[in-house]
Formats: sequence, C-alpha cells, structure tokens
Amino acid sequence: MFDRLEELEWEDFEVKEAKSSIPKSSFETVSAFSNTNGGWLVFGVKQTKKTFEITGVTDAEKIEQDFTTTLRGDKFNQKIRVRSIKYDFDGKIVLAFYVPASG
Repeated sequence: MFDRLEELEWEDFEVKEAKSSIPKSSFETVSAFSNTNGGWLVFGVKQTKKTFEITGVTDAEKIEQDFTTTLRGDKFNQKIRVRSIKYDFDGKIVLAFYVPASG
C-alpha cells in the first residue's frame, strides 16, 4: 500500500501525522470516505506537498482503540467498521484504516 505514497493525488487515500492523538479532521475524512467509495486513512505519516515522511505514532494501541471505538459509537448515524493494519517501519509504527463505503 505504501507505494501509493509516491503518487500525486488519491481520492481514496489520506494521511495524518497523528503522532500522539487522533486529529479531529480524521472524522471528516471517515465521513467523506463512507459517503463515497471508501478509502484508506493512514496515521503516522506527514505529508508536505508531494513528499511523505513516516513519523510514526507514539501509542498505537491506544490510538487504534480510541479511533475504532469512536467509529462504532454515536458520533455517526451508523456504526462504521474499519479494517485496521499496523505497520512497523524501522521502529516507527504506522496505522492504516480502511473505511468502507456505507450501504
């Protein structure tokens, strides 16, 4: 999946630095993906223009649990069940979540 980072722009792929917490804009991204064709949301990667830097997240288990719990809670009209994958790049943990299209 990370070979996609080299591409210029992806409608179904968004990165967030998310070093130690879930960025609030993540939930807007989830909503957008859910209301269209789905997509990947990746925490632990910083994007500057066309450059991607793996920064990692500091407490992957907590961030993953908090994020998935929120998605299954009352924040959205329906529960959103994401698929999550954890990657380790030389000790830097990156979390990737696949948000399916709703309905």
